[in-house]
Parts: sequence; C-alpha cells; structure tokens
Amino acid sequence: MKENNKRKKQVTRKTNVDTEYYTEGNVVRKLESVYPDLQPKAPEKELPGKKVRKNKERVHSMNFPYLVMLSVAMVAVLGLCANYISVQSRLTSTIKETQKNESKLESLKNENDSVENMIATYVDLDHIKDVATNKLGMVYAKKNQVITYEKTENEYVRQFDEIPR
Repeated sequence: MKENNKRKKQVTRKTNVDTEYYTEGNVVRKLESVYPDLQPKAPEKELPGKKVRKNKERVHSMNFPYLVMLSVAMVAVLGLCANYISVQSRLTSTIKETQKNESKLESLKNENDSVENMIATYVDLDHIKDVATNKLGMVYAKKNQVITYEKTENEYVRQFDEIPR
C-alpha cells in the first residue's frame, strides 16, 4: 500500500538528442534540454535572384489600367465631396433664412396683436351710438317694423328670396 501512495519517478535519457522524459503517475512530462541543439538547421530554399526581382517589380509597379481606374475613383470621390459640401451649405443657408422668417413672423404677430388691442381700447360703444343717432340720424326700429321668420328646414336662409308673410 505504501508503494502505491508514493509516485514512481522514471527518467529516460536519449543520448543523441539530450531530451529527458520522466513519468509521474500517468503523465509523461518532457524536460527542456540544458544543452543547445547540436544539429545544424537546414538552410531555407531561396528563390533565384532573377525571379525574386521580377516579383518585387510586379508588386511595386502600377500598370496603366490600374492607374486609370485609380484616377477615375479619385475624381468620383472628389465630385461626391464637392456635392456634399454644396448641399450642406445650401441646407445651412435655408435653415438660417427659415429662422429669420420665423422671427419676422413672430414680430409681425406681436405688432398685429398690439395694434388690435389698441383699436379695441379706442372703440367706445356709447360714442358710436351717439354719433349714429345724433350725426347720422339713425332711429331704432318700431315693433311693427320687425319681422321674425322661423325656419322649417335645416338649411340656411337665402338673402335673395322674398321673406314669406
């Protein structure tokens, strides 16, 4: 039982690579080697110089159709930007003009209200009655001169028809 509780350490060494492994329970772990790799690395394959140069030239060069397409795209973007600025300035000027007209309308409404109030204060009904009766000769209607008319229909009264008796 005591042996089961203790974990066994088993170290395996490969002499040509200098890599150490050890088993701890059911896990195998790898230790890093203290010695650097002694095997030389394989040199990477390089493309021949002429091929590399052609690839670089092709990547860095701009051919004529690419240049034309790029120029057309730049002109289109420039046109869109100019149009946007024009629309924005027209919108701004329209907003300013609308605000100016709204303030003018408000001032005219205020002026109209004040003039209407001034006229209403000058209207004196007793003065109007006095002028109408004394200067213009107005007289009140007598009882026999007033004709009342009652409608039988739900329509309006026509002015040009004769009043029935």
